[in-house]
Amino acid sequence: MGFEGRLLELPDRLVEALVPAHWTNARAEAWIDWARGEPDLPQAVADYVEALTQAAQAKGLVKDLRSRSRFRDQLTEALLAGRIAVAAPRPAVPPLVIDAADPAAPQTLQELTAVLRGQRAAAAAAGEVALRLQAVMDAVLRCEGDADACADPTRNLSLARAAEAARLAGAPPSAVLDAVALARAGESLWRAEPPTVADRLRLIVGAAKGLTGPVAQEAALAAWATGAVAVAPSPVEAQQLAAAEGALHGGVDLMAFWSDEAFDIAAFETAVQLLARALAAAADGPVRLGLAGLGDWLAAHGLDYDSEAGRETARELYKAAVDAVTASGAPLAGGLAVFEDPELALRLGAGSLAAAPFSGALTLAETADGESVRVLSEAALRGFAILGLDAAEMSGRLLGQRELSEAPGIDHRALLARGFTDHEIAAVEAALPFVSRLRDAFAPAVVGEGFVGDVLGASPAQMADPALDVLALAGFSAAEIAAAEAYALGGESGLDEVLTSEQRRVFRTADAVGEPARLAMLAALAPVLAVPPMANVILPWDAAPVEVAARLAAPVAVRVRRAEAPADLKLDLPAAAEAPRMQRESASPPPEPQERIVERIVERERTRRKLPDRRKGYIQKAAVGGHKVYIHTGEYDDGELGEIFIDMHKEGAAFRSLMNNFAIAISIGLQYGVPLDEFVDAFVFTRFDPAGPVTGNDQVKSATSILDYIFRELGISYLGRNDLASADPGELNADGLGRGKADDGAAVMDEPQPASRFISKGFSRGAAPDNLVFLPVNRAANFDAADVCAACGDIAVVRKGQALICETCGTRAGRTGEEPGS
Repeated sequence: MGFEGRLLELPDRLVEALVPAHWTNARAEAWIDWARGEPDLPQAVADYVEALTQAAQAKGLVKDLRSRSRFRDQLTEALLAGRIAVAAPRPAVPPLVIDAADPAAPQTLQELTAVLRGQRAAAAAAGEVALRLQAVMDAVLRCEGDADACADPTRNLSLARAAEAARLAGAPPSAVLDAVALARAGESLWRAEPPTVADRLRLIVGAAKGLTGPVAQEAALAAWATGAVAVAPSPVEAQQLAAAEGALHGGVDLMAFWSDEAFDIAAFETAVQLLARALAAAADGPVRLGLAGLGDWLAAHGLDYDSEAGRETARELYKAAVDAVTASGAPLAGGLAVFEDPELALRLGAGSLAAAPFSGALTLAETADGESVRVLSEAALRGFAILGLDAAEMSGRLLGQRELSEAPGIDHRALLARGFTDHEIAAVEAALPFVSRLRDAFAPAVVGEGFVGDVLGASPAQMADPALDVLALAGFSAAEIAAAEAYALGGESGLDEVLTSEQRRVFRTADAVGEPARLAMLAALAPVLAVPPMANVILPWDAAPVEVAARLAAPVAVRVRRAEAPADLKLDLPAAAEAPRMQRESASPPPEPQERIVERIVERERTRRKLPDRRKGYIQKAAVGGHKVYIHTGEYDDGELGEIFIDMHKEGAAFRSLMNNFAIAISIGLQYGVPLDEFVDAFVFTRFDPAGPVTGNDQVKSATSILDYIFRELGISYLGRNDLASADPGELNADGLGRGKADDGAAVMDEPQPASRFISKGFSRGAAPDNLVFLPVNRAANFDAADVCAACGDIAVVRKGQALICETCGTRAGRTGEEPGS
């Protein structure tokens, strides 16, 4: 047996492991996980075997030095070869057993359903609350400025929104305050492990006379809602299944005992005896010994899984295993069984321990550099030989030709005619052994994104689509693609053309065999098993309760579960319908609206929204701490902000360039749909020089930085965020974030303002009349202070001495009593 060093990626780290050379990475990782992360697998197995040998001697399973040495050597060799495996110990939590005839059975089922629903709802809610409280901590940690202000939701609006979202998710006020305190203390993670609901069997109903009446309905509903209920044909079998639920598992790989062209029954029985003694030494309680890969073993013998011959042969095989367990002399509490253990199956080469049908003629193997390639399974090759089929022909039909020179519809000539070159064709054919679909071999990553865009004319949106079909883009039809795929990649459907109906039945997988065949196989094996078999039936996640009820009536014990709902499942709800008119009129008047902070989720298409070539906007000149800054905005036709420019004078070239490029980055983000309020929340209250009083801006009088000023101005102008205005120049000084007393002076907009102040005459090209006036909002206008200028139309003519002068254009209107302009 050869070993090799291999770099494996474990869930928490990369390790250089020493593993058998013929194992796949997945199998090696499963064994290292069993060895609790020990990368030197031979040493880990040696230590484990030594402990088992000592336990076996203490229990009298090995009598002398010779038998002790033989047990140690044989067990070490069998484990490292992967012929047998022992699962890691697991906590024993036997399920509850009830008799269907018990009058209290329906109530017990109802209570179990309620408990599990509550646990799962609590787990989901705990996970959501943990995410929201993490957002609270992040809002404090991301804040730049005074620590007290960052931890105050009245001054840190991001924190306020995060805290409100946490409260709505169910977090108590104390937890929100704890999250803020942890963030202030320097912690960055809300360490809370949500409760888990183990996916294990909780209750077994023993139904000697079948399920009828209320208990049948409640059992079906409980199984549908929880997936944790099983039904056994009798209370005795229910008790046996419950006792074995916490048993130690061990397995024997049936496909590991072929010698030349025949199955080595003697070597198989020896391995069963060895595993029985190892399980007896390792466990003081019940054990379950299973056989992995029954369906593949039957196909290798040319036997149909769903046939009397197949079931009879399987029963004889399990009876031979029972005799081997007895011959071992190991006192096993449990013994031979049929069960599901995916981790143990992976360590045995992925053979199912549940007496499942044929796993398929194709499997995956790994190359020396770790690439996965499709190959024919050992069971398929042996089955072809038993049935007198040509392996080379079967390989061509199952694996395809792995080249396209003579492919129907999409051969080399057709590809060259569509713009492909020898370079792209060679890249595609090099990828064929590693893909299961032809479109994957023609992916942009294989043929080159430049070729797909420049030669085939793919748009940026098409290039960004992971489902892009390059062959369809090149003009090939679906029929041509399917024919070429069958030629190049083959498939199990290719066997239908050359196999007889009896031969096709031998190589049917679980989907083709069907659930009744599996139940029939388990029923055939039940008389020779120490533990009654139980079928696990997985229904679609949206199956109705009546479908579950139909599956619970089976000749063997059965556990029915629904598959997990899709991760991308969305709940589409219609808008709430408007109440009828009479109901609205009779209802009490609605309460006064109260301001509250909500979280808004905006979904936008990830494409850039270009600004019009001629666009409106405004320029704001101001000075922050004595440093001049100009903000120039560009808007879409609907008034939404689409770009900004930032210019600063008398600053260093590096700082000016940095601000210019920062403005470009913000503009690109806006054009790709990033909401302006996200930028505002991110950059207000940032603190760095220059900072201090702001002059030249009628709303912002002080700022903690240039960015704080810029995004206060944009938030006020485009989002209506008047809470960002600051009337006191000292409000945001370096001493803190206190709020000063409001200015008693009149605001700039207390009086009517000429339209020319707000509308660009160049942009409107004269479309806006010159005599428009903007009136102040919610304030009393005073029109006595000025007259209308005949030259420019502004209400800006004021009396200076005996003359009237327009403060906008400077035109002198004349002395008192004269007509303006005389």
